[in-house]
Amino acid sequence: MVAEDGIKMQGSTSQEWDTGFALQALLACNMTDEIGPTLKKGHEFLKESQVKDNPSGDFKSMYRHILKGSWTFANPDQGWEVSDCTAECLKVEPKRIFDSINIILSPQLLNPTEIFENLVVEHEKNEIDDFIANAVRFIEEIQMPDGSWYSNWGVCFIYGSWFALGGLVATGKTYNNCLAIRKAVEFLLNSQFNDGGWGESYISCPAKKYTPLEGHRSNLVHTAWALMGLLYSGQAKRNPTPLHD
Repeated sequence: MVAEDGIKMQGSTSQEWDTGFALQALLACNMTDEIGPTLKKGHEFLKESQVKDNPSGDFKSMYRHILKGSWTFANPDQGWEVSDCTAECLKVEPKRIFDSINIILSPQLLNPTEIFENLVVEHEKNEIDDFIANAVRFIEEIQMPDGSWYSNWGVCFIYGSWFALGGLVATGKTYNNCLAIRKAVEFLLNSQFNDGGWGESYISCPAKKYTPLEGHRSNLVHTAWALMGLLYSGQAKRNPTPLHD
């Protein structure tokens, strides 16, 4: 792509990622009667976008991972599964759960190549519990001293903290029984600006240290991420004042 300031490259589009989040947001508005056709079209797109088969041929010898049951970042033709895209789309399309669970769990398996094409793998409850416990331990161990998490995708510590809080809460952790959640809440509350919003500089990414936007300028997206993290933690019940500021 050529623009006024030179040539640019876009690695991939993000239709499935965006659609999964957009549908979740629309469903959360409790307006299904008014926007039914829109939800139906989005749902059909996600259903058709799920990868139905593993790579062709002897994909294991080519060091390819299983694909069946996954969602990619863009569309099935992209051909590379993404575990977080799969998790977010699965929230909207839970009927495809079995193959999707294999995709989500497989990076944690000791030998994922043992999962062959067209093989139905059943996971026992205690096995699932072990996966969850290992994931919780990983999230808690990589938490930063200030209570935040470094993100490998969005900018940066606010984004990582939002997802980490959501993951911990989904496993049954709460503000009362989890030190990591209490530290994360403290980080988010301490980084809130006087106008009630949040804003983080891209400099946080290369510096690997939380850096607020210059001039403490609030950013709409960062504010939304911080609010969702606090809501996950139960802030609305403990003290809703920071949420309304």
